[in-house]
Amino acid sequence: MPDFLRPLSSRLLLALVLATAATACSGPTGADADADATTTQAELDPILADPRPGDLYAAEVTHFSGVSFGNDEDRRAYGLMKVQEVTPDQVMVITEMGAWPKARGAVNELRGDLSEITWDEQEVIPLYRNELAGLVADGKIVEVRRLEAE
Repeated sequence: MPDFLRPLSSRLLLALVLATAATACSGPTGADADADATTTQAELDPILADPRPGDLYAAEVTHFSGVSFGNDEDRRAYGLMKVQEVTPDQVMVITEMGAWPKARGAVNELRGDLSEITWDEQEVIPLYRNELAGLVADGKIVEVRRLEAE
């Protein structure tokens, strides 16, 4: 190979390697994206994958609710949400009246007695079922609980 073509062939090889790497690193498309969505749904907590009225979620309630949970509007607040209704596309929830500054407070409350929880039934919040996995991944829903028939 003549010397003047060597830099060109090296550049061409580098371009091919970079193009292949970029294709391999890009996210899934088409059927692959649908398969990833199905996998994500299958990996979802069984309670979130099959929501029922009465299910409870410890969550960052300030992300979902329009109600102020304190004096500082920018502060996050964590509390419980209760499933009121389930449709094929949505889960309708209400929040409790109180809140905690840290997620741990809501999780402890979720695991506790629950007898003194007061619910705000005036604000019904729709959540899209296909977004539940993302809400968990983003830390907006922290933990879930299904109350058995008592």
